[in-house]
Amino acid sequence: MRAEYWEKIKQIEPENLVFLDETGILIGSIGTHARSYPGTRLTELNPFYRAAKVTAIGAVSINKVLALMTINDSIYGWAFAVFIEKFLCPQLWVGAIVVMDNLPAHKLASIEPMIQ
Repeated sequence: MRAEYWEKIKQIEPENLVFLDETGILIGSIGTHARSYPGTRLTELNPFYRAAKVTAIGAVSINKVLALMTINDSIYGWAFAVFIEKFLCPQLWVGAIVVMDNLPAHKLASIEPMIQ
């Protein structure tokens, strides 16, 4: 399957590839490791609360960032469809190929027709 993907992708001009991905960020979370001066102990309060989550979703080509959107909370189907319709599609050109992973929101029936 991966070999098939690379065979298909080799035939596309790099300028026509658009890569889409998303990431979640927990606001207020703290690191689990730290450094201190030799011979001293570092202490840090570890708050016991659930941090707010922000999701950033973006699409890039070889030349530039094409679209970027943030939402409070996790990505879900409706928000992803808004990103595609309002942010990404206006930036696409004839011959652009959008590459994305297999997040369930990417598989909505409405997504592929919008991009085409």
